[in-house]
Amino acid sequence: MTLRTLSLAGIVALMAFPVGASAAIPAPVATAMPTPAPTALSPKRFAFVRSLFTNLQAGKIDSALFDARMNELLKPVVLSGLAKKLVPFGSPATILDAADHTTPSYRATDYLLRFTAGRSLIMRVAIDTKGKIAGLFFPNGL
Repeated sequence: MTLRTLSLAGIVALMAFPVGASAAIPAPVATAMPTPAPTALSPKRFAFVRSLFTNLQAGKIDSALFDARMNELLKPVVLSGLAKKLVPFGSPATILDAADHTTPSYRATDYLLRFTAGRSLIMRVAIDTKGKIAGLFFPNGL
């Protein structure tokens, strides 16, 4: 290495790491995204969610509410299995709107269903642009 190369390397090192600077990359700082507080539903939405949940507990659906794909997926055997998991929760004491997720094709809403004995469940309902239920999820498991 020539003296000129060494000097150039020294200048680059000083520019990249000024005196007192460390070559270590600082650890990322975790910042939590604010989560909106659950809000009360309008009477119409409350009735819709309560009816949907009650029907799922009974192992049935109103097929007019669902798109063609969901009607295919929610066969009687699937509904029966889902009902067995939902029945032990009983009737929800409160239902709140916990979060909304919007895409160009869907609007998904997380409903927080609270039951007696401190139990709760999130039910995510995705509505397509035609107003049909195109997805139904329980993100915190059953």
